[in-house]
Amino acid sequence: MLDLNAPILPGHSAAGIRLGQPVAEVLLQAPAPVVETLPTLTVYRFGAVSVWARDGIVDQIGVFAGYTGTLPSGVCLGMPLVEVQRRMGPVVQEWDDALMVEGSDGWFFEMSSWDNGWEVEQNLEARLVEIFVNASKQGE
Repeated sequence: MLDLNAPILPGHSAAGIRLGQPVAEVLLQAPAPVVETLPTLTVYRFGAVSVWARDGIVDQIGVFAGYTGTLPSGVCLGMPLVEVQRRMGPVVQEWDDALMVEGSDGWFFEMSSWDNGWEVEQNLEARLVEIFVNASKQGE
């Protein structure tokens, strides 16, 4: 069974699943009710957790509503953007409108809808709704 309370460790793991782990090991814990095959990867959706696999290896992990684990800083789903910034530092918008904490690597996130414009500072009350763990870029 996937652990919906496991810590979210940037560049490493979430839900008890590790980046680089064979996806077959994950599927032994919990069969994926939804599997989406894309040209270069496969997405396994388990409700509050999704796993992206490339060549049978976990490449990215996403957590969504119902997941209660936190980042080491205590940042968690449902938290307002202003609190994410208070705990971790300035938030910047990156590729595909994904949000990242400046200087923090191995994870990114999405917020609830932005109603006050397109800038981070205009939407400090938006809430964190998705967290994604991916490979760290440090050292590249």
